[in-house]
Amino acid sequence: MEKLLIFLMILASSFILWAKDIEIFVMDRGYRTVQYALEHAVHDATLQVDIEEASAGRIKFLESNAETALLNTIQKNIPVDSLLRPTSNLLEGPLRIKEIIYMDHDYIDPETSLSISFPAVWSHTLEDGTEFTRPIFGPSIVLIVDVDVKGGGGYTPFIVIQEYKI
Repeated sequence: MEKLLIFLMILASSFILWAKDIEIFVMDRGYRTVQYALEHAVHDATLQVDIEEASAGRIKFLESNAETALLNTIQKNIPVDSLLRPTSNLLEGPLRIKEIIYMDHDYIDPETSLSISFPAVWSHTLEDGTEFTRPIFGPSIVLIVDVDVKGGGGYTPFIVIQEYKI
């Protein structure tokens, strides 16, 4: 009887570990899918530039075209509807786009009210007080999104930057 009890305890422990392993796999897959989709979405958004300005050596993002390209690419790579609500079990809640920052040659730094020159150091403070700082070497689009991946335990901020290096 003791051996049967030990066997059942080992079996139960194995099932618990397998279930946890599957949960971690699903969560990891969700984070990778979201990161992949957001990187490609921001990349597609950075392709939306004013051609005349680009031929003159300046980057000027067409913001409405860039936002449309960004949302279309997100919808193609993550199972979400047009309001960014999940259509499968990959996400727990809708994607929340916090901010899209278009740092082109016409960008004015909101803190100094001066035009930005590249390279520059860009910093942003998240809602939880975490400061994110990164050097920016050229005109860029910054996307800040909160995502609730299944098994992730709540919303996680993603900051994705795509830049033209000068």
